[in-house]
Amino acid sequence: MSTTTVTLQLPTTLYARLQALAAHEHSEPLAVLDRLVAGTPQALDGLIDHDPDLRGGRPIISGTGTLVRTVVGLYKLGLAPEEISDELPLTLSQVYAALTYYHLHTAEIEADLQADSEAVVMQMLGLTSEP
Repeated sequence: MSTTTVTLQLPTTLYARLQALAAHEHSEPLAVLDRLVAGTPQALDGLIDHDPDLRGGRPIISGTGTLVRTVVGLYKLGLAPEEISDELPLTLSQVYAALTYYHLHTAEIEADLQADSEAVVMQMLGLTSEP
């Protein structure tokens, strides 16, 4: 098995949380990160739903009807997860679940965001000819 070395840049607050979790578990931060990444798909079971009858099958935070892309949109506007939790009726863990889902399925969520962008909607309405 070959290995590749990369540098992962984490926001300071996220890295501090990773260090705190590692200390709590008496482990190293990289070991905790490896465990979290390896277990992420199972960890999201029950937190993110895809129901074709709800929101057009787009991924939603379980039990809320809130689209993952809504959380991502606020995050991209510069809101911290704690601020998103204050703005929406979500717990902080639900916000992190949505952001985790986004990072695992970036292309899917980005395509969903792009499909409803102002430029695309204006083009569909015939208000502009630009792509």
